[in-house]
Amino acid sequence: MSGDRTGAGSCNVQAKQVAMDEHKCRLTYTFYMLTLFLCGALLFLIGFFPASYSVAEQEKTVPIDRPTTLHGEKLKPPPANYDSFILFLIDALREDFPRESTMPAVHERACLKLSLHVDIPTVTMPRLKSITTGTLSNFIDIALNVGHTEQVEDSLLHRLKQRKAVVSFAGDHTWVHLFPSEFTRQAANNDSFYVNDFNEGDRNVTSVLAQELEKNDWKLLILHYLGLDHIGHVEGNASPRIKTKLKEMDDAVKKILDHKNMANYLLMLTGDHGMADGGGHGGNTPAETTVPLYLYSKNCSKYAPSTKRYNQIDLTPTLALLLSIEIPTMSIGCIIPEMLQTLTLEQQMYAYFYNAHHLLNKARVKFGHENVRSSDYYHWYQNATLLHKQLLQPLRIGDGSGASKVHYQNAKLNYLRVAREISGQLSESLVKFDYGFIAVGLALTTASSLHLILSVLFLDVAAEQLHLHRLNVVQLLFSLVIGILLNVVAHLVDLVLTSSMLYGLLLLLPIIASVYLTIDVVQALLKIALPPLYSRRLKLSIPLPMPLLVCFAIRMSTLGSSSFIEFEYKTWYYLGSTLLLLTTLRTLRRRITKANVELDGRHLHKIASACVWQQRKIFVVLILLTLMRYLHRLSAIKSTLMIFSLFLYWARLRKFTDTTQTVFKGLAFLLVYCFRGLNGQVHFFEVPEYVAARCMLPVLVLFWCCLALVFVLGYRTALPQKKSGLSLLDEQPQSNLLKLLQTNMTCSLMLVALLYKVQNIVLLPTMLITLDETYKLCDAYGTTARKFSVRMVHVYKIIMTIFVARMFYFYQGNSNSLSTIDLNPGYIGQTSYNPIIVGLFVTLNTYSAEIHSFLYLIVHTLRTDLRSVGIIQLQPPYAKAADSLVIPLYAALVLLPVAIYLCLMLVFRYHLFIYSVFSPKVLYDCYTVLVFYLVFLSTSLYFKLFKHDA
Repeated sequence: MSGDRTGAGSCNVQAKQVAMDEHKCRLTYTFYMLTLFLCGALLFLIGFFPASYSVAEQEKTVPIDRPTTLHGEKLKPPPANYDSFILFLIDALREDFPRESTMPAVHERACLKLSLHVDIPTVTMPRLKSITTGTLSNFIDIALNVGHTEQVEDSLLHRLKQRKAVVSFAGDHTWVHLFPSEFTRQAANNDSFYVNDFNEGDRNVTSVLAQELEKNDWKLLILHYLGLDHIGHVEGNASPRIKTKLKEMDDAVKKILDHKNMANYLLMLTGDHGMADGGGHGGNTPAETTVPLYLYSKNCSKYAPSTKRYNQIDLTPTLALLLSIEIPTMSIGCIIPEMLQTLTLEQQMYAYFYNAHHLLNKARVKFGHENVRSSDYYHWYQNATLLHKQLLQPLRIGDGSGASKVHYQNAKLNYLRVAREISGQLSESLVKFDYGFIAVGLALTTASSLHLILSVLFLDVAAEQLHLHRLNVVQLLFSLVIGILLNVVAHLVDLVLTSSMLYGLLLLLPIIASVYLTIDVVQALLKIALPPLYSRRLKLSIPLPMPLLVCFAIRMSTLGSSSFIEFEYKTWYYLGSTLLLLTTLRTLRRRITKANVELDGRHLHKIASACVWQQRKIFVVLILLTLMRYLHRLSAIKSTLMIFSLFLYWARLRKFTDTTQTVFKGLAFLLVYCFRGLNGQVHFFEVPEYVAARCMLPVLVLFWCCLALVFVLGYRTALPQKKSGLSLLDEQPQSNLLKLLQTNMTCSLMLVALLYKVQNIVLLPTMLITLDETYKLCDAYGTTARKFSVRMVHVYKIIMTIFVARMFYFYQGNSNSLSTIDLNPGYIGQTSYNPIIVGLFVTLNTYSAEIHSFLYLIVHTLRTDLRSVGIIQLQPPYAKAADSLVIPLYAALVLLPVAIYLCLMLVFRYHLFIYSVFSPKVLYDCYTVLVFYLVFLSTSLYFKLFKHDA
């Protein structure tokens, strides 16, 4: 008898070891698939958004010098018409900000009021490149906005330096990073990214302005004020500080206009980009892409009024003509005629000719001489030059006859028509794709996502029959040979361009991985679709309920519509609520039917009422989800709402901590309210402003101390020690794995309470309530099924968690526009710009719903097992499902939509809204995968270290 027990015990140990090895294999396999997917996504982004547009423009065949002859007639470039030029740049200056009530001097004393269209991305660094070089920036520059590199291409500042002109600068340090050696004098703000600085940086710029006005030895003075942009990021476009800041800018402009040394000058007031209604920027709304251009000079009588709109890149060739320097080689902008009104007619005609001549030379380099000669705009250019030649003599002697005026207007219109046509064609030609990188990236992302989804759908046979988890050496060698051939051929036909041999060899690795995974996927699909005669058709290991498939299919179908992408939040609002309501109604029907059968049809009304009452909480959740759409309308009661939300949040998190941790957690939430009260965002004790400013830092220090205590106490309970009494969470001891995961999740949720906007804090307890009730609903739905399936319950919970996470992601105010990124949480408690801390806090704030919904699902799965619900007696148990089913399936459902969207990006690459709508979403999606990857890594590490507890 004892031998039997020993044998049984040995079998149990072996079975447990096999299960642990399988857990490790699943997580390792998922890690590889996620890593390969991210590598593929990176390659796709490199190919779709090349880092520079300047390959063709750097060719030396484009003439640099200004033309001096026209059909044998000598031409003289016009001299600079002003002694000094001032570029007064106000960051995030919307077109509607300068008004008579907000900026009276700016509004009333302007000689000319124009507006400029700003290309996307509407962030500072690419906008400065466009102003100084006259070319369009790459969309990926938005990701490089915080990591500036030297602007080595030709620019207005390079040309001025070649002429030894004095150029002074004060303001945003982005200029210094782009032009490190082009300024004669510079005074850059070191903390330009520190958005809590509303005044100090601007005061420094104004101080430098006063000094430069006294020196008066400069040709160009650039002033870049950042305070307005910072106020928008922190407090929004409706902040009362906006009006104060605009008045400060108005006073600075007035100081320039009234200074005694300013005799013959041209002051240009504009913005690098606009400001969205929420205060951010980066998107494509009219408020972000339209900025004013106001001109000021001593003699305004020479300017005829105009309200036309031009492109921001048009400022470059116009300034080059006014400064009497060469147009930068990369410029594709056109002349702004209204800015040339102080020039003579001969000088104006030269300006139009030079601009058209420059663009025509660029067209010859880009499209070829023969194509240019056969184009319409070449004939327009020929007609314009002939008229121009006929006008030279009359213009020089001042002949103002009617015939001369007609010839002048015709020549001018033809020159402008040529410039605009070529500029448009060159702009379109700048859209270049590296199809080699795109192909490798798409192959890797598609193959890895399909590989992962097949391994989950056919969980029981993925290793034995489909061989998805095993490394086949022969197949690997074959993939190596095919990969080398593809890499060599791609380089020979210039399908892939790499700057060095090393990069070419590194590209070989993703090509081999793509080939290997593609072979795996094709073989698996063939085995599924065409099974051998001697074996049965492979069946799905997990059920796929039709309602979930329909909702997921609808979500996929919306990816191809720009309107659905722009308003994606509506899709998630309706799909999430619909799926929840549909599952509730189906559960109710099953419960009523089952009870009705048991009672032989008696008391049907009472049965129905009782079943509805049992589901009352889920109906409350549906009402809450509807109310969450209107959070922006609850600002009047935000103080009361915040108190109630923090208390409810504290109550919901109690089950994850013991009494001591709960006390410190409550104190931390109290400190969160105090911090917001000291900021003036909620009702608080009336204290002087200087006292409130001094108290903020101690309050934050106390909050971090409470957070640290909760963290330390949580980890302390997981250490081996003697236990006295029963746990406050359960009567049974909990696993170390669960305790640590609960502690991590709790601390992260506490930090998010500090980072969230005041009106958004109610989302935190609401999300936890929604997840809890959704999981209960899924359990009830599973238990009322005719044939109970643990895996069906898991599938419902996973998909419902993804839907809830996306719903709350958009409830928070996020969108697919880059302008809705909230930078303010990154600077809470910071006195300077730290990119790591800012990036961490902004990411945690933005993706809070995504991160914590996943963590909550893992913790729930482990807690359900430990609390011994009835369904854990069936196979597979919940503990095994946490890392063998839940995590891999969740990862597959995260990757699959992104893989499909990347394919659609290639299809829509020439779509009208490819950069304004589709491209921002692809950045969001890829970053979402990266965030999930990091959370997956940290969670998997705990599973590996404490796998014996799982």
